[in-house]
Amino acid sequence: MSKFNPSMLVPALAADKASAARSAKDVALANINKMKEQHAAGEGAAGKINFKAIDGGRTQFTIRVSNTPLVLERTKVEDTDVEVKEMTVPTANFTDALDYYADRIKAGEYDAQLASLTEKKTARTEKLRTTRATKKAAEPAK
Repeated sequence: MSKFNPSMLVPALAADKASAARSAKDVALANINKMKEQHAAGEGAAGKINFKAIDGGRTQFTIRVSNTPLVLERTKVEDTDVEVKEMTVPTANFTDALDYYADRIKAGEYDAQLASLTEKKTARTEKLRTTRATKKAAEPAK
């Protein structure tokens, strides 16, 4: 590790601009990478973990964007269409399964869901901005 030098300091972007710059696809892929890092770290993993070991040597996981799980598969169960948001895989194949979904996301198979999540994020951001502006305008001047 190199010694600290003040020239290493760089101004951080405003949080709302950095957040808005990432697309939902970028967030999904970053979350997949984070799960792979957390899985490699084992018990010492930091942050919210979106997978867990279950009986039978399998791992159960979801891929989340803005705290909303993606519908990973659609299947029929007893003549009913079901949206599957949680999958399980043998623990030894967990990172391969994440790579499989990352490739599908990159290929555009989830673009419709990601576009919907982007719209929800934009609407929420605008609502928060409006609420903050209204609250700030109502505060007495100091």
